[in-house]
Amino acid sequence: KTKAQMVVGEEWTFNDEFLNESQKIDVLKIVNAVKREAYSYSLDFQLQGAMAFELIWSLDFTKIVQVNRLDVSKLRSGKFEDGKVREWYYKRDWADRREEAIEIAALDLSNRTDHRQLLYVPSTMVSNEYYGEPSYLPAMDWITLESQVGVYYNSLIKNGFNPSMVVKYYRRPANNEERNEIVSGLKGTYGGVKNAGTVMVLFSDGKELAPDIMPIDVANVDKQFTVISDQITTKILTGERVTTPEMFGIAIPGSLGGGTDFEAKVKAFSRFVINPDQKVLEEAVNQILMLNGYNVQFKINDFEF
Repeated sequence: KTKAQMVVGEEWTFNDEFLNESQKIDVLKIVNAVKREAYSYSLDFQLQGAMAFELIWSLDFTKIVQVNRLDVSKLRSGKFEDGKVREWYYKRDWADRREEAIEIAALDLSNRTDHRQLLYVPSTMVSNEYYGEPSYLPAMDWITLESQVGVYYNSLIKNGFNPSMVVKYYRRPANNEERNEIVSGLKGTYGGVKNAGTVMVLFSDGKELAPDIMPIDVANVDKQFTVISDQITTKILTGERVTTPEMFGIAIPGSLGGGTDFEAKVKAFSRFVINPDQKVLEEAVNQILMLNGYNVQFKINDFEF
C-alpha cells in the first residue's frame, strides 16, 4: 500500500499550452477518470503485476470517450497468437461456473467492430507470455512462511508449548490398513500448523514393550521465533527492494529514521523502485491520450515526505 501510494505521487501535470478549450476538456476528462482510480490502478500493479484500462471508443472510432478500471485479478487471457493476445475474459467470480465470462477485445487500432477494448499494462514478464508478475514474487515463500509462523506459535501457546497428549496403543493393528486409518484419523484432527504440539501416536506389542518418551524441549522457542521473524522480515523487504524499513512502519534498533542517511535511502528507493513504476502508469495514460491525438507529456510529481 505504501508503494502504491508513492507511485501515485502528489500531483499530476501535463502540457496544455497548445490546446484549445475544447481539447483541454477532453484531456482533463481522461486524466480525471484515471486519477479517480489512480490508487487502485497502482495497487493492482503492486499486487498483481499489471493494471487494466477499459477503453470505450466513440461511435465513429475517432477517439476514446470513456476510461474505466478493471480489476486485474478478475481477468483471464485469451490465447497468445502471433506475438499478442487478441481478447481477454472478465468474471467477477471465476469459481462460479454459472456466471458467464465477458469477452473484451484487446486494444487494436485496426479493430473497427468492438467499441469496448482493453489496454492491459503488465510489469516485466519473466516466466510467461500472458500476465505481468508482481515484484514480491521472489519473496513469496517467505510471505507464506510468515502467515504460517503466526498460526504455528499461536497454536503452540494454546497447547502449553508441549504435546497435549501421547496416544499409546498396547496392541499392534491387525493390518496396515487399520494402522493407516487410525493414524490418518488422528493426523486429520490434530495435524498441521494450526495444531502444533498436540498428538504423538505410538504402537507397541504390550505395555511392557512401550518405548520411553522424552519430552520435546521448547525452552528456546522464544529465541527461535525471534530469529525466524527477523529472517522473514529481511527476506520480504529484500524481495520488495526496500532500502528504508522505517518508511513501512518497521523500527530499526539504534536508528531514529532521520538525517541525511535516511534522506539518501528514500531518494534511492524512489529512483530505483518507485520511479520505474510511475513511468509505467505515465506511459499508459500518455498512450490513451495519444489515441485521441494529444501529445501533452503527462507526468506524475514525486511523493514528498
